[in-house]
Amino acid sequence: MNKIIEETKNQIIIPENEILDYLIRKDYIKSNWYNQIASSSIDLKELLEELKESCFDQIHQRYKDYGINYYDLLSIIQALKQLDSGDKTLFGKYNSDRVNKSLSIKANWETNNCWISETIRIYNSCHQFQLRNLKKDQQTINNYIKNIENSNTILEKENQKLINEWKSIISNEDILNKNVKINQNDVELISKNEYLSFYNQYLDVLSNQILDKIRTNEIKEAIQYYKAVENLTKKENIEDNEDNESNNTNVLINLDYLITKGNTSINDYKVFFNISNIKENTVTLSPKSEKDINILYNNSIRNHIFTDIKQLFYFISQKYQELTNYSNTNLIASYILQHSPAIIRKQTSKSLLLLINQLKEIINSFEVFNETWLKAFSKGYQYEILNNLNSKVHLLHYQENKIEKNNQRIQELQKIQYNKNECIKILQSYTDDLKSNATGKVLI
Repeated sequence: MNKIIEETKNQIIIPENEILDYLIRKDYIKSNWYNQIASSSIDLKELLEELKESCFDQIHQRYKDYGINYYDLLSIIQALKQLDSGDKTLFGKYNSDRVNKSLSIKANWETNNCWISETIRIYNSCHQFQLRNLKKDQQTINNYIKNIENSNTILEKENQKLINEWKSIISNEDILNKNVKINQNDVELISKNEYLSFYNQYLDVLSNQILDKIRTNEIKEAIQYYKAVENLTKKENIEDNEDNESNNTNVLINLDYLITKGNTSINDYKVFFNISNIKENTVTLSPKSEKDINILYNNSIRNHIFTDIKQLFYFISQKYQELTNYSNTNLIASYILQHSPAIIRKQTSKSLLLLINQLKEIINSFEVFNETWLKAFSKGYQYEILNNLNSKVHLLHYQENKIEKNNQRIQELQKIQYNKNECIKILQSYTDDLKSNATGKVLI
């Protein structure tokens, strides 16, 4: 609803959008004022085209942005009188065509106070539309900047989460934790070659540890003990037994090979056992790795060796239970033990318990070896950890790049916002001048 027009002795307060109607009703201006102004539009355009001097740059810009008002025209006339000849002819005309043309436009605008109507029109256009749109644009830019800043905040939190997850994976994986340096907020891509080299080095250590643990005299004696019992169970007459009898039975052959020959090549292994084919690994350690031809790095052979170790462990555990529960009153057991080879008779529950603990350590080392192999080289699982790590780094870099672009966009918007603010200041000052000049006793 429009404001009520208030008239007092000294002033009239009129809503902005009703000023023209009020002035027309009071017959202060004519209803055809716009036609009167428009009749000078061609002359005004021609005059502006003739104003080449730099002092008129602001006038040209105002004409482009808002239009020329009466007070702009007065400033043009004043400037032209100084630039051109200010002398008049005998007929009362000025010697300058530009001065005469500007005075003609002025006279036309002053007819029936048309200039006031045009000034109010320009004011309403600037104040109600241009200024309002600029402020609306300013608010839109502010909201846009806030949205980008909120997006950056979310991305930064997500990035910190990715960094923490990356560090957690490294910390929880012993092999990676020993080889990958963790900085405060720095994560890095790990190449496949680097990743495999970490596991290769660790498998080398495990291989040497396994060889050291199985090449003890206790383990060698345990194998002989196993073979002696195996031979004894095959004899028809246990009394036909000599201590120097060979225990060459076809048992624990893979474990025995590793102890006596070491971590040899697969070719040597095949020659020794007269085997033509060995199942190859599904994944090689590296394209040029010599380890692929060693027996501990072959899944099939390593599993055979591991089976022998577990078989020896179960055997020793069983014999330990038998010795623990042994009783001299058991005549059959006593008779068998009496006619057994010396290596069987010398075993005690204490010596077997020590063997059990040693074999547990070896089994544990093999399990760690197999688990490590699975993580690094088993098809389908080979790069699961690596891909998980690198996917977080790729996403982190992508989001960091997005944050950087967002910051650049914020800077661009802030420049636009600054220019909008400057335009608002200029336009506000311009409309304030129009309001002051045009209203007189009519206050907007």
